[in-house]
Amino acid sequence: MLVVALNFADSDFTTPITYKEYILEKLSPVVGEKQENVLVVLPAYSALFLAYCFGDLGDVQNFTEAIRIFQTLPPSWHLAWLTLQQDLSAELRIWFVCGTTFTSTNGNLYHEAVFLTPQGTILGRQKQLTLSAAEKKLGFIQGEERQVFTTPMGKIGIMLGADAWHGETGQALSRQGAEIICYCGAMPKTTSCRQAEGMWQQVQQNKFFCVESQLFANIAGHQFQAKTQILAPCELTSDFSGILAQHTTDGRPVFATLNKLKFSPCS
Repeated sequence: MLVVALNFADSDFTTPITYKEYILEKLSPVVGEKQENVLVVLPAYSALFLAYCFGDLGDVQNFTEAIRIFQTLPPSWHLAWLTLQQDLSAELRIWFVCGTTFTSTNGNLYHEAVFLTPQGTILGRQKQLTLSAAEKKLGFIQGEERQVFTTPMGKIGIMLGADAWHGETGQALSRQGAEIICYCGAMPKTTSCRQAEGMWQQVQQNKFFCVESQLFANIAGHQFQAKTQILAPCELTSDFSGILAQHTTDGRPVFATLNKLKFSPCS
């Protein structure tokens, strides 16, 4: 199977049409006409980032204001965002964790990832389970249900944001049989030095594999900057680093081929 992560480091799209063109341009050469299973992961805050790039947040002044305005967008905007991701998933025939969005239930704000099938249907959703102090200050509420999705590629779990720094989340997913973790991240440039304490540690402790997509972009003056990478237990990598593939600033897809217990990096 092929796993791929994007980070938007070189994004220049300003409309839904140019966004779709960007994704197709990035992924089509990698995915090609492969008949094998392909899993693609986008970073956290992707829906917010698109709204910002499309100009739908107006003349927003800071990140907190961006989140506030995003919450006021009409249901039609969120439906259009999801439909766009579903179209991409079906056109490319990929299993697609299409980044994250914010949802509101009974007045509670959640950070949530959506997992799509190669037919463009929704396989499931995963809310962020643990929150940082900054996320709590922004008004988010933690989710409660932890899911593992059964696919032809194996059992897949999803982690978001601060989940990476809470060992119990990875341990619980491992106990539920998760073999691959899709991680949607968005680390501020000022805290990116802590990245190795997150999913790399989770992978080594729990012996699963991870497709870590980290947003590498600016939202309303707030710079996100961390490494997008494919992780495996150290003993399954040729240099014992635990890293199969990794890119940062150039925006190229980060990908690797996973064949059961044998893994080979791609570049």
